[in-house]
Amino acid sequence: MDNSAIGIGIALGVSFLILYTRKKKWLNPKIVWLICIGLLTIGLFGILNSKNEFRNERIMYFGFCVPIIYWIFDRIFKQISENIHNRDFILFLRNSDEINSGFEAKNTHVKTSDKLFSFGLLVIIIATLFIGIQNI
Repeated sequence: MDNSAIGIGIALGVSFLILYTRKKKWLNPKIVWLICIGLLTIGLFGILNSKNEFRNERIMYFGFCVPIIYWIFDRIFKQISENIHNRDFILFLRNSDEINSGFEAKNTHVKTSDKLFSFGLLVIIIATLFIGIQNI
């Protein structure tokens, strides 16, 4: 397996795991901060110590840095939603526990801002990964 695939897998896997389980009791913010900071430390250390000619290795280590970028934006969107609606935003993505994703389901409790925040987090995860890959 290519080193860059490992980094991409970690970037997407950890970010989506945190995204879909963000309101679970067993995954509190303190644990997420520790996970993200630990991955960021490994990623930065790897990027700084890898040789420039090993691009796949640098991409792998960059993937370790993506979850903290996602998590920072998640916290910003949560704060904005709490200021607007006095609640955390509702994750409006298929297979989310917070919505009914059945055929022709109505989710009247979901606001436009919830949809924007959910879509925004998806874009941030993917865009951060691809921008990083292009610039490594």
